[in-house]
Amino acid sequence: MYCRVNNPLHLFFWSLCLALLPASDANAQFMLRGQVVDAATRDPLPFVNIVIKHNPFSGTTCDINGRFFLEATQPIDSITCSYVGYKSLTLAPGNPKEMMVVRLEEADIMLGEIVVRAGENPANRIIRNVIANKDINNPERIGSFRYISYNKVVYDFVYEDQPDVKARETLDGIFEGGHIFLMESVTERKFIRPDNSEENILGVKVSGFKEASFAPLATDLQPFSFYKDNIPILEVDYLNPISQGSLSKYEFHIRDTLFQGKDTVFVLSYAPLEGKNFEALTGLLYINTNHYAIQNVTAKPYSRGFIDVTIQQQYQWIDGRQWFPEQLKFELTLHQNASTTVGVKAGGISYIDSVQLDLPLRKKDFPMDAVTMDPSAHLRDTTYWSTYRPVELNSREVTTYSVLDSIGKKYGFDQKLKLLERFSQNRIPLGPVDFDISKFVLYNQFEGIRLGLGLYTNDKLIHNVSAGGYFGYGFHDHLWKYGGEVTWTLNKTHEFKCSLSYDNSVEEVGKSYLTFFRPRQFDFRAFLASEMDRIQQTRFSVSLRTLKYLKMHIALANTRRDPQYAYAFVAMPEAPLSQYTNTTLMMHFRYAFKEKLIWSMGQRISMGSRYPVLSGSYTHGFNGWMNGDLSYNRFEARVEHSVYFRNLGESRLEVSAGYIDQPVPYSLLFTGEGSYVRNWSVLIRNSFQTVKPYTFLSDRYVDVHYSHNFGSLLLHADHWKPSVTLHQNIGWGRLSHPEYHQGVAFFTKEKGLYETGLTLDNLVKMKYLNVSYMGFGAGVFYRYGPYHSGHYGGSVAFTLSVTFTTK
Repeated sequence: MYCRVNNPLHLFFWSLCLALLPASDANAQFMLRGQVVDAATRDPLPFVNIVIKHNPFSGTTCDINGRFFLEATQPIDSITCSYVGYKSLTLAPGNPKEMMVVRLEEADIMLGEIVVRAGENPANRIIRNVIANKDINNPERIGSFRYISYNKVVYDFVYEDQPDVKARETLDGIFEGGHIFLMESVTERKFIRPDNSEENILGVKVSGFKEASFAPLATDLQPFSFYKDNIPILEVDYLNPISQGSLSKYEFHIRDTLFQGKDTVFVLSYAPLEGKNFEALTGLLYINTNHYAIQNVTAKPYSRGFIDVTIQQQYQWIDGRQWFPEQLKFELTLHQNASTTVGVKAGGISYIDSVQLDLPLRKKDFPMDAVTMDPSAHLRDTTYWSTYRPVELNSREVTTYSVLDSIGKKYGFDQKLKLLERFSQNRIPLGPVDFDISKFVLYNQFEGIRLGLGLYTNDKLIHNVSAGGYFGYGFHDHLWKYGGEVTWTLNKTHEFKCSLSYDNSVEEVGKSYLTFFRPRQFDFRAFLASEMDRIQQTRFSVSLRTLKYLKMHIALANTRRDPQYAYAFVAMPEAPLSQYTNTTLMMHFRYAFKEKLIWSMGQRISMGSRYPVLSGSYTHGFNGWMNGDLSYNRFEARVEHSVYFRNLGESRLEVSAGYIDQPVPYSLLFTGEGSYVRNWSVLIRNSFQTVKPYTFLSDRYVDVHYSHNFGSLLLHADHWKPSVTLHQNIGWGRLSHPEYHQGVAFFTKEKGLYETGLTLDNLVKMKYLNVSYMGFGAGVFYRYGPYHSGHYGGSVAFTLSVTFTTK
């Protein structure tokens, strides 16, 4: 804990407190401090109950690190320590001036059987009170708050039952007895109900690095409080034992009863009821009868995954009116397997201080990014860290900084991190220029394998200006592609950029601009592109982010198109078009309300939104301007949303629609919604799995893609937990003047296109790089209704899926 003196009145107050300390000591002359640890592992045990002289009304509870502090008016002759799953221990204190270490041994039977004979289980009555008081105890139901948090994350090796002695000696020698990684940070968080949150990293210190741009990604490794209905841990939503209806899912038992002044603390164990299949937690709840609130909690997944996870939380009573998190702790353990000799574990702890409730904060003052970093965060000195550290670094932690800072300087950790930053943006820097990784190798059905090179300047040459170009050659179409671009970044915060470009390349027909803002990596649908136009395009564009959650891109383009397939557009029989020039003004947008944004690794990263995401595109074609041959308006919009239903899984819905007001050539219409290639293909979400690409052609359409993932709720047998997903795809479209399009085969879908599917993910799982599971699954889709026959693809299609999970 710490205090800061900001004015003379505060200085007088603290001086008075110091002056009164001798008088306070007269009432509490005997003190004892110590720590309780596991006798075998030496790991600290949180929330251990400690009483003086067997008196349950005189004692304390350890904090999250197993530390305790006792005060008494009489000599402390003995203390008794009790903890669920461990043998109680009574012992006499040693030298009161020294830190006492208490070692508790695990009981032979971790949790004894409890039989409730008459009436209702008393633990259930306590849980009902906890659920009834959830809203008033939930800190994120407060109007607003602010706090300062000190955070520390430590990584270590784990040597299990039969450790490799040679490997251990080697690693201990390299790190000289220190940890393999250590990071500290001081953050300030502001919050306005219901979900306006800003976390600013005021200081950060990372072993081996002078500047750690990845620090903002490490601020959200465990939930802030234990009151949400679902507790997210490593991207898995676990049912909270104090959520509505939890008594039909969990079994609770009273394991101990503690006394704190006029309040009673019930220690409850919880675990899933036998025969219940859901994502469950297990652990202990310390329930204080003051508002029946959580005072302490421990939790871990009931079914073990690839990574063992444990979270612990401790709450304090603030301002005589609100329970608020005080200490948060997590531990992740990645165990060794047959191919490795050691495992790895990560442990983190946060100390929350300087809590202020119901401040006059304003939503408009919150920045665009939910997590930001102060420009001086990496420059904090020793005095700064001494001020904020609740506990001084131990000798091993000091060694960690010393050793890893030396190793980091020798091997250029900061330079390698900057290289990784650029790599995550598809760039490899070489002095003042960057190689564009996305241009090295491409593949699709039309070009086959395409090899190329892209080279662009970076900030080392001209700040905020990038100029360069690319070229490539397709080994199937035997065509060269090339282009150049100049981009000027006017404002990084608002992603405000201007760009002028030229492309002599190919572009797929029926291209939808609704995916304009989606990441281009791992787009399996792009591999299926087989009908292309050769394009020569000059383009000027402006892009920016505004209103926090709105991304916009506006472009003026002049494009010469040459279809690479036999085609003629005969809207005017006397002048059919094959090659044509299209001059357009385009606007694309994406609005994701309350999208969580983090600025990290040199770029803005989206962590998603809980609300529907709206995407849209508008194109206007000019006839006669800059040799444009077409006049039309093209509209397209999409809304997508996912909802998690407790005990039922997650539903995803995507609705897309488009409209073109005038006849236009084939490549500007809507097509390409299908992804069927052969009997077995890769599952491509939000597409029709049984329909070949380019089968249906429309100038107006509506598509609905719905899926519900039940997770492992429907099928579950020991370690075999396939994930079951139901799919329903529906489409409707119409084409005005289909006779205008000569030379290409297509259908229209006025009668309605219907497709239903079932997929089973994780039918087979294997360990991947010893950090997760790679799961292989399969699915089947069936097309029915007016277009059920095989003329449009395969009425039945089988799909394959690949997933990565931690359990």
